[in-house]
Amino acid sequence: MAKDSALIKMDTMKHFHASDLFKIDDIEHFHSNDLEALLHKILQYVRHITNSDAGTIYLAEDDYLKFHIFQNDSLPYETILDLQNSLKNLRYQIKKDTGTIAVESFIQSKVISVFDIYQNKKYDFKSSKEFDKNFSYKTKSILTAPLVNFYTNSSIGVLQLINKKAENGQYIAYTEQDKEFISLSSYLITQSILNTKNSIEKLELLNKELEKKVIERTKKLKDTQKKLIEQANRDPMTNLYNRRYFNEIIKSLLLIAKRTSQLFSLIIIDIDDFKNVNDTYGHSVGDRVINDLADIFRNTVRNSDISVRFGGEEFVIILPNTHLKEAEIIAKKLKDIVENNTIILKDGSRIKFTISLGVSQIQQDDESVETVLHKADEALYQAKNSGKNKIVIKS
Repeated sequence: MAKDSALIKMDTMKHFHASDLFKIDDIEHFHSNDLEALLHKILQYVRHITNSDAGTIYLAEDDYLKFHIFQNDSLPYETILDLQNSLKNLRYQIKKDTGTIAVESFIQSKVISVFDIYQNKKYDFKSSKEFDKNFSYKTKSILTAPLVNFYTNSSIGVLQLINKKAENGQYIAYTEQDKEFISLSSYLITQSILNTKNSIEKLELLNKELEKKVIERTKKLKDTQKKLIEQANRDPMTNLYNRRYFNEIIKSLLLIAKRTSQLFSLIIIDIDDFKNVNDTYGHSVGDRVINDLADIFRNTVRNSDISVRFGGEEFVIILPNTHLKEAEIIAKKLKDIVENNTIILKDGSRIKFTISLGVSQIQQDDESVETVLHKADEALYQAKNSGKNKIVIKS
């Protein structure tokens, strides 16, 4: 950037006064991540150097010159703020022969100076005259300069200075030195604007990438949290729900039963003579029996039913919105499938096992999880004591 700026200065201002080059150097160091703030700073500085009472900056957007900044030392601060807001949608179409001095300067890439807009017939100053009338102002001299990109020789906007003041406060014409100063300054102003726009675009891109990463990270955290919660609620061997989850869900079902009169049934299941399986075949075969039973539950019960490994060889199936009679049918189906199931071991030997089932129904007057479990446990106890491989129903 330092070399490029030097080239601009050497190429365009061979005869410029040394003290003015120091003023131009200042513009090169104007930087901001806020485009409007940068434009305000630039306009204020150029107005100060040229002793201008007011000024505006327009930037090219699509096929229009769009208003961005307005400054005026003669109007009250509150008026300037109101004007800045009301003019934000002001724009001029970029096309030839409009008579608008800003557009002509932009198209021709030429600095245009007018000493008295009320005497000038070449350009259309209707909007300036209306402004003067509405705000009791008197626009006289105007200096309009294109903001030219040194590398592409194309304009990106227009800077307009209004009413150069003499030491006595009188409005006077802009000088040739003003024109030279603004002509050179326009290259550096343009470069500052382009650098700022580039920084803003990079910052916006960085923010978008950061936002995307935050969203992705949040999703991963939620997914991880969901997985951790799911793992905490699952039995690691069978991947059925565990007792912790059962205690949580059964409380919710009890509340629903009390409020809506919905019926829920419960089946408690115990593998018959499971200790003998472990003692005879070893714990690995015992684990195989438990996993086979879990698979039978998954393949047999409904999607709405909840299968739980309660502990050891004991299981619970929660049957939402299910009457006792329906629960009995499901229990019988499970018992028959298990009874007819055969496990083939690695050595080719075959083993069979049976289950005992206690079935109960959650009632509106059931006060606690313990009450619900007690009824189902009593039914299971009776099933075990009546010969095993049995179903006992307890309402």
